[in-house]
Amino acid sequence: MKQPLGGKRTRRRFGASPSFDPRAGFSLVEVVIAIVILAVGVLGLAGSTAYIVRQITLSDLMTERSVAFQTIIDRLQSLPYASVVAGSDSVGIYALSWTVTPDGPQSKMLRIWTLGPGIGGTTSQTNNPQQLDSFDFRILRR
Repeated sequence: MKQPLGGKRTRRRFGASPSFDPRAGFSLVEVVIAIVILAVGVLGLAGSTAYIVRQITLSDLMTERSVAFQTIIDRLQSLPYASVVAGSDSVGIYALSWTVTPDGPQSKMLRIWTLGPGIGGTTSQTNNPQQLDSFDFRILRR
């Protein structure tokens, strides 16, 4: 090691910079700023978690509604063509009703309505306990 100008030898720690001062640390201002940044990040994650949970719940409701539509369509398609008439039924948490109108000599048009939980309206994305939705489907003569 080289001798400093004053002639006194100083010991250097392994890996420490030449300006190492064991009393140096973080100031209180730096700690407060770090905590504020961390708090903003955690609050952002909490807010997005609530949004994600809500979206997953709504997608589950839309999936159940689609299953109800598909169940009724499968039932009506399995009937003979002349037996397909208007009616109503319930599938899971959804009440369904349908009308049948002739759509030519070889097809009938079904309009199926479901009543049950879902997304309220097109602009407000709120849970609505009684959301009405419709679906049109064509049944062909076999």
